[in-house]
Amino acid sequence: MINIGFLGAGDIAATHAEAVGAAEGGRLVAIADVVPERAAMLAKQHDAAAVADLESLLSFPGLDVLYILTPPQFHAEQIMSTAAAGIPIMCEKPLTVTLAEADEALFACEQADVPLMTGLSHRFHPLAARAKQLVLQGDLGHFVAAWSHRLITLPVSPDSWLNDLAVGGGLTLQYAMHDLDWECWLAGAVAQVSAQESHSNPQLQIEDNLWALLQFREGGSGSVGVSWSAPHNWTERGVIGSQGKLRIVEQKRLIGRLSNGRTLDEDLGDNYNWLDVFVRESQHIVDSLRYGSSFAVSGEDGRRALEISLAVQQAAQTKQLVTLAQTMS
Repeated sequence: MINIGFLGAGDIAATHAEAVGAAEGGRLVAIADVVPERAAMLAKQHDAAAVADLESLLSFPGLDVLYILTPPQFHAEQIMSTAAAGIPIMCEKPLTVTLAEADEALFACEQADVPLMTGLSHRFHPLAARAKQLVLQGDLGHFVAAWSHRLITLPVSPDSWLNDLAVGGGLTLQYAMHDLDWECWLAGAVAQVSAQESHSNPQLQIEDNLWALLQFREGGSGSVGVSWSAPHNWTERGVIGSQGKLRIVEQKRLIGRLSNGRTLDEDLGDNYNWLDVFVRESQHIVDSLRYGSSFAVSGEDGRRALEISLAVQQAAQTKQLVTLAQTMS
């Protein structure tokens, strides 16, 4: 049995706790949070122990992996402390809020030989992963373009850390990162980005709408559009190849045509629950630790997602084209 600890007991921790409970071979054993009552409540719901702080988690008997589920401003220091204790890590995205912090965190894990996984959970969505498989197999021909548009209503309290750019990274790092990462997962390194942002919710200090255009280094382009203030939710992703195409509608149905002329229609059903993505993610973590295999989404993947997200954020803020370093891969 893989023993899992949580640092952080907020909303995302509650989702991860439910997912861990549904995964086979793992169990939540200990939780710490800056608000002790919050940790105690979540621990009681999942038959785990509530402990005082990170130090208490790291010394908890038999702990096999720590999920870092705190505001991103604190991730780097928490990753480095956990690595020093020799405990594998799953850190929610964004890995950190600056590339310098990401490099420090990655170096600490490398020096301690501690595996680090980034919580880019959308890679575990079955239809998103199916699209990756079809692109990799060449079933759409050469990659031409991709898009990922997720427009939702997400109530963000003005006093939430999500509304603080320095703490959480804003809409781009908190939300659009999933879409940017998915497109880079399909098409590879990005050469240039442009972006526009707008603020439609006067209660917020951060952008709540973002549109970005990507030019991939190996050819092809992508677009990402996200909103936290859409009056009606709408989500669609898609890929165009030289010989085929596909669309993922509302994260539930994949339709398209392959290069061999075969049509696609794969439906998860109207009752598909997004919790499935987190269950698949935790199942992967448990299985990787049980069988000694590498995490599918590494710390380096998290850094790359952060790099492209920061470039998009810079492009939106400066309203200028941003060229990424040749070293991005």
